[in-house]
Amino acid sequence: MSARPWRLLLDPPGTAAWNMSVDEAVLACAADQPPTLRFYTWVEPSLSLGYRQPPPPWLERADGMGLPVVRRITGGGTVLHSGDLTYAVAAPRSSRDLPQDLRGSCEWIREVLIDGLRAAGLEARPSPPGAGAERMGLCFAGATGLEIELDRAKLVGSAQRRTRWGFLQHGSIRLADDSGLYQAILGYSPVRSPALQKLDLAGLREELCQAFERALRGKLQLASLTELELDVARNRCAARARDRMAVPRFP
Repeated sequence: MSARPWRLLLDPPGTAAWNMSVDEAVLACAADQPPTLRFYTWVEPSLSLGYRQPPPPWLERADGMGLPVVRRITGGGTVLHSGDLTYAVAAPRSSRDLPQDLRGSCEWIREVLIDGLRAAGLEARPSPPGAGAERMGLCFAGATGLEIELDRAKLVGSAQRRTRWGFLQHGSIRLADDSGLYQAILGYSPVRSPALQKLDLAGLREELCQAFERALRGKLQLASLTELELDVARNRCAARARDRMAVPRFP
């Protein structure tokens, strides 16, 4: 059983800048908090770029369509957030609830997510490594072997950022049919499973919460951001208003 209950943050839909700023705040304060599981959605279709991803050629097209573009604190390629459910897991280095190494923690989180997805009626499974690796500029067109697929289509794309004091992993669970937007903005649409058409987002979130509780053998504790986390998130949002490509340098 977990030494202390994990925090559960069930956030309302947020802007692209706010969603990414909150994840950064949770990571910045991870050493002083119990491990945290966060679920959130997006108020409007938005795009996120990986930490080191160069400004892509389609940026002007997205701007012309009025779509917010934000840079993540994690690596990887472009993600279109349009009707997806996004999760984040943050933990201090002192936590013993999950493996401390990069691959071990990624695999642990992946197995818990697969458990929840299957409980929701989806035959999810680990993605084979290297599928579509030549298109890794677009997150849902490539796989490293640590993602989740459904009907041979990538369902969950995740990325992790590690610091001296903790780590944060977040990922997008692609639920809505966003093929038209992908095509209009990027000129390419990743394959999507038709099994997702009737999936209930709230029901899936509940199944995923229960999967984490099973893995931890304990209850998640519903919580809110601390005042310090809120301050960090607000400051990060203000920095993004000045430069949408800016991300903090975490040692």
